[in-house]
Amino acid sequence: MAVEVVTFGLFLLRHTAQWATDPEVFLASQARLHVGSATVGTVVLLIGSFTAYQGALSCEVGRGRRAVGWLAATALAGLVFSTNKIGEYADLTDVTLSTNGFWFSYLFLTGLHLLHVVAGVVGFAWLTVSAARGHADEGEGLLEVQAGAVYWHLVDVVWLMLFPILYLMHP
Repeated sequence: MAVEVVTFGLFLLRHTAQWATDPEVFLASQARLHVGSATVGTVVLLIGSFTAYQGALSCEVGRGRRAVGWLAATALAGLVFSTNKIGEYADLTDVTLSTNGFWFSYLFLTGLHLLHVVAGVVGFAWLTVSAARGHADEGEGLLEVQAGAVYWHLVDVVWLMLFPILYLMHP
């Protein structure tokens, strides 16, 4: 997890340094982003964190089958976020990683984050099936659910760094 935070953090520092050297290009590029859509995505990810926590909590108290709905809801939150993010990308067909420094940072960082969300969706789909089979409230199954929840929270923390820096802050 530390590697993830350091990786995203270093790229955000790079973004900030380039921002200082070319503020007009960054402002013009940033103006094309959909803050409302990103805000919805943020809320969806936070709901996913809540459901991941509730799923882990259910497993910890020996109610693994009750966790099924919570774990499935986390996977669903990831799918909703992913669909929302792909919709944002669809409006940016004329930009690439090489368009300018802002678009490199935006596409690279949000794309890398999206890959982590998709991995979380797959993981929580698997955890949902495992919980439905009764394997999530003891031993290794419980540890897997707890690890999944921690992973989801990390994905949220990364997004909570990306969202204000990429969408809201101005040079």
